[in-house]
Amino acid sequence: MDQRWSRITELLAAALERDLPERAAFLDGECGDDAGLRAEVESLLASHQQAGAFLETPAALASGLVPAPEGDAALAGETLGPYRMERQLGRGGMGVVYLAEDTRLGRKVAVKILPKELSADSQRKERLRLEARAAAALSHPAIATVFSLEELDGRLCLVSEYVRGDTLRTELDHGPFSLDLLVDTGIQVARGLAAAHAAGVIHRDLKPDNIIRSVQGEVKILDFGIAHLDAPGAGSSPRLTAVGQAVGTPGYMSPEQLDGADIDARADVFALGVVLYELATAAHPFTGPTPAATLANVYAANPPQLNGLDGRLPPQLDAIVRKCMRRNRGERYSSALDVARDLQDLRDGRLRAPARKGRERTLSSPLWWWRVHQVCAMLVAAWLVWAVWQAHKVGRQDWTLALFLAFVATVVVNGTLRVHLLFTSAFNPTDMGEQLRRTLPIVHGTDLLVALMLLIPAAAVLRPATVLSATLAAFGVGWAVVSLMVEPATRAAAFRPAPDPPPRR
Repeated sequence: MDQRWSRITELLAAALERDLPERAAFLDGECGDDAGLRAEVESLLASHQQAGAFLETPAALASGLVPAPEGDAALAGETLGPYRMERQLGRGGMGVVYLAEDTRLGRKVAVKILPKELSADSQRKERLRLEARAAAALSHPAIATVFSLEELDGRLCLVSEYVRGDTLRTELDHGPFSLDLLVDTGIQVARGLAAAHAAGVIHRDLKPDNIIRSVQGEVKILDFGIAHLDAPGAGSSPRLTAVGQAVGTPGYMSPEQLDGADIDARADVFALGVVLYELATAAHPFTGPTPAATLANVYAANPPQLNGLDGRLPPQLDAIVRKCMRRNRGERYSSALDVARDLQDLRDGRLRAPARKGRERTLSSPLWWWRVHQVCAMLVAAWLVWAVWQAHKVGRQDWTLALFLAFVATVVVNGTLRVHLLFTSAFNPTDMGEQLRRTLPIVHGTDLLVALMLLIPAAAVLRPATVLSATLAAFGVGWAVVSLMVEPATRAAAFRPAPDPPPRR
């Protein structure tokens, strides 16, 4: 944890526990001659008098990394370069956004007027140009297109696609989303993030306010204004923000972001989990009675269970959201694409609910039978290695030895994957859908190879060892039948999803 940020949050928590008249004296004693430290704490105190404000105020603004945007609708009706400003759309820690008309092309655009300090700092401006160029290269239906970064009348402006519609924040004013709408929205957002991450762009400020649903029903991620470029060659360029500076919106920032540490795509995965939680409950997962309590909840990253708040929410959704919001980023989804896949499995009925303790070992549990099947398959395969060796001893040919070695290799691969699936089903059930997708083609292929390599020695030793030949042939046919018919049935029963809850709106 970055020491300075830890000190700031420690002083913030302590100051909030004191009455207003006592805070000045407390900061005098704690901050001493460190005027910068005191200014940052006082900025947080001023911006976060309520927990709601703490959750929604960008940290870049609250901590003084950039100044508050100037003017409300001062530019409405004016023209900057080719852009005729019509009205203000919003404002945040990185600037004021206007709806404007591009008079050259006759189209509506969103123009973000960035703080003057970014224009004055050549290093920051160059870094911002690199990040804007990377964001402009993104092409995905779930990402609002960035058109250009321009300097107009001494102002640095980020010009992007104007999307007509309501933000998810506005939609949440009507209450939690239905499960179908939540999952569909989450899939679109996750796929958009995955496309950005593939291009080396990390959003860093994902929240309902920065996601809009167009009038056509498409979800668009807005505002890559504080995006972080994590692409080859980016490390040699000056950063827009330095390590140790917390950039984002506190209620949606991952613990490593709050620490001001280096981040990767998993910071956006954390924010996606927070957004999904809000869409499911219309409540923020980390809200506390005070800003200090809220901050502590973010660091703990252990919100109430979704199905505990609403019994109609499936436990699979809670498992997905919790994996997104793990405190340790190494335990989160490694990519937003994996989140999208699990949400799609939930929607399509392929993601099984996490097993309850004690239930998975009962004879009435399909998962128990599926696990028994895996263990039996590995035990039988081990015995068949001995049987194929006996066939080689009868034939004593070079090709029978080669067949035996190939059989051993195939059985080892097959058995290793079965052990992997058993472990995943027991200790990481949220990943089971993804692991099945990755391993089943190999398991099926090696199963068919096992069956074939049993039939070949069965034919070779038919006359000198009739009983052994018949045994190998029977196991070869049986192995193929079990692989093609029995195992798919047990797997489908073991990993079927719980029934979808009724729509809530």
